[in-house]
Amino acid sequence: MTDLTQQLSEMRRPGLLVRAATLACDTGDAHRRAKRRPVSKLLAEEEMLNAARMGGGMGYSPTRHVQVMSAILAAARSVN
Repeated sequence: MTDLTQQLSEMRRPGLLVRAATLACDTGDAHRRAKRRPVSKLLAEEEMLNAARMGGGMGYSPTRHVQVMSAILAAARSVN
């Protein structure tokens, strides 16, 4: 198990978010995002989005959260 897949397995996110990200991962957009940004930056952005989600912040974007999660999943798939 790679470090990235281990990090993903330890994440606790809502099922709907994970399902949407999994479906979005099959698109070319997710793979392009994964190639454009380092995984560490994607993970950091996902942490911030999750904190905003948990805090009920006005700046939270579910769409962006799905985009970032799908890029992380695409990166994990390309590693394996």
